[in-house]
Amino acid sequence: MHKEQPASPDPSGPLASLLESEAVARLRQLALLNFGEMNAVKVSAGFDMPLEHGAFSDDFMEAVRAVFVAPEGGADFETVYRSWKQPGSVTVFAEGPGKGRTTAARALLAELRHEHPDVRVGRLGFGASPDFPAHRVPHATDWAYLLELPPDEDDFAVSDTFGAALGGLRDHLAHRRARLVVLTTPEQWRRIGTGAPEGTRQPLGTPPPLEIARRWLRAESPGFPVDQWLGDTDISALLDGQPPLDVLEIVGHILHAHRSGDGGLPHLEALARKYHRKDPTPFDRQVLSVLAARSNWRAQLLSWHREDGRTGFQRNFLLSCAALRGAPVAHLYAGAADLGKQLGDRDVSLSGQQEPGVIEMVHSIDAELAEDDTVTFDRPDWDDAALEYFWVDRPLSRTEFLKWLATAPLRTNRQALNTLPRAQQQAMALRIGSFAVRWAVRRRRQEPLRQLALGWQGQALWPTLIEILTSAGVHAASAPYIHEMLRQWAQNGATAQRLAVVEVCAGEFGRQHTVKALTRLRHAADDQDPQVREALQRAVHALWSEPTARRALFSYVVGWCDAEATRDAGRETFRTLAAAKDAAASALPVLLTRDGDDDFTPSTADLTTGWRAVLRGAHGLEPDDADAAAVRLWLDAARRYPGLLGEVLTVLAAAVRTDAEEEPSPFAESPRDRLRTIVRTWARTPDPDASAPDACELPTGAPSRTAVYTALTHLLDDGLVDGFRSRLSRADAAGAPA
Repeated sequence: MHKEQPASPDPSGPLASLLESEAVARLRQLALLNFGEMNAVKVSAGFDMPLEHGAFSDDFMEAVRAVFVAPEGGADFETVYRSWKQPGSVTVFAEGPGKGRTTAARALLAELRHEHPDVRVGRLGFGASPDFPAHRVPHATDWAYLLELPPDEDDFAVSDTFGAALGGLRDHLAHRRARLVVLTTPEQWRRIGTGAPEGTRQPLGTPPPLEIARRWLRAESPGFPVDQWLGDTDISALLDGQPPLDVLEIVGHILHAHRSGDGGLPHLEALARKYHRKDPTPFDRQVLSVLAARSNWRAQLLSWHREDGRTGFQRNFLLSCAALRGAPVAHLYAGAADLGKQLGDRDVSLSGQQEPGVIEMVHSIDAELAEDDTVTFDRPDWDDAALEYFWVDRPLSRTEFLKWLATAPLRTNRQALNTLPRAQQQAMALRIGSFAVRWAVRRRRQEPLRQLALGWQGQALWPTLIEILTSAGVHAASAPYIHEMLRQWAQNGATAQRLAVVEVCAGEFGRQHTVKALTRLRHAADDQDPQVREALQRAVHALWSEPTARRALFSYVVGWCDAEATRDAGRETFRTLAAAKDAAASALPVLLTRDGDDDFTPSTADLTTGWRAVLRGAHGLEPDDADAAAVRLWLDAARRYPGLLGEVLTVLAAAVRTDAEEEPSPFAESPRDRLRTIVRTWARTPDPDASAPDACELPTGAPSRTAVYTALTHLLDDGLVDGFRSRLSRADAAGAPA
């Protein structure tokens, strides 16, 4: 634990030499949603998201351990840890937003991993059922898990008996030599916590802001003059009373100012007078820069914008450099002209020497031109402050700015004889995506992310957007708002937004938040766009790997098949599941598997509904290849597993049976004839040679293909006769010829 006590070595000691400061810096950037500050979102995914088998990486755990500060005002954290580390223990942190419950839970895991390297630590998914039975805990031994309960949402709620079941769960964990930390909210725990073992819930206090800053500075920058900085009265006053996230922002300002030194920092005379620093030393100027950055450089940006002779082109160049940080200066220069055009400013010609050149423009915005042709600011977070200033100052230009921002990484400028490399384009997209996520989360406005979805659909940057949304959807700082935004997109968004939701649900978000993924897929299913439907199939196939999700997932798919608005999506998705093979028995479709931990068996009625949508979905004389392949798989399974023969044939025959009120179309091939054609073609195809890749060993006495076809034909003919008799009875009752 990282209180001022001997439980763990101080990060400024030997631990710092073993711990890469880059990992701590990455952890801070993740907390601040600065995905664009890292090499790539995928790097962060491997850093703080669970790896294979759900384990957290050691780099991530050591970074957490190095910066964690035990909260004060709640349960003694060292006591909580000593009790929780015993096998079979369950601890619940039921806290609201901003109390650091996720950090505290990770700290328990990190300390245990450090103290007992043979114990693995990681995240445990809740699953998609309201209950959390003991068999949801993996069979592996010597583990510690973090379990976040899904919030009550739409038609899902965690079972009221969750707390009462923790006693039995503890026994199961003890048998596995495992431990569990549960995260929930006070409101949810009041509903579900009845009957929980005494002492299960542990109240959290608040970590001291000054100690948070001390830990992060020492861990991220070994050798940093922490005492000098935190001993400054203005800095300590700035930190006093701040929540942890704000402390991390201030830590970033401090590190930036310290690394900038004195030469590039501005002379802030008015601020120096305000804080009684009459003759500022180099350190004083660094402190003043931090104080100005904490105020978003508002006074200094106002002064810059009001300078005599300030032009719109200069203002647009500042925005271009701030938003597209790291891009070549030629791209920034052209981008400023494009931004002016987008905002309706006068047209600026960059050819010739009428307008100011790059060097003059860089000087005009108080920046530096680096040797690699990029633009840098010495003032801490001056670029972010410039974007914030524009957003507040020009409310009527926000929409046009966002349109420019979404297309900025995609532009090329051949006149500059310099194309934008893929890596720089990716870095620019991450920077823009980070801005969009931060703005969405902090301002509760999704417009920047919506513009990225609309602008990047079908472009090379689309996967980057999915990675950004995925990262934002699984990180504690951004998850609550992003989850709600994805729900709104799934319900009412444009096609690009729904496509983004479906693809996000198919990835890490779906694995960590299965319940939420299912509800969002349900809302997105009524989109008729082929890309959305294809993505929906992939998402359903991916989520099927979670056993507890299968019951709810399959009920959604059947519902899609049964509703006119979602029938196409349901048809294609059901066919995807029908054609999927069981991992343990390659010849057996997953929908015909009759054993497993999930205790879920699709009903004959639901299977019939799904197959009805498949076999009635295509029009024309030739059967759809994918439909036929799925039918053949089920027929092969019926021969390989004779006990399934009756069910398979009954389901297929019932799926094409004509309802009493349904009149056959004289123009389209009937579903019955489609099925008969598929099965007849299959029956006339000889069994593959035993050495062929698709050959499967048949049991003794397995029915021949011809026998299966004959049996199905009898069922189809019986259904045809029943349908004719029904129509004849209706005709007699109406007094008309059949």
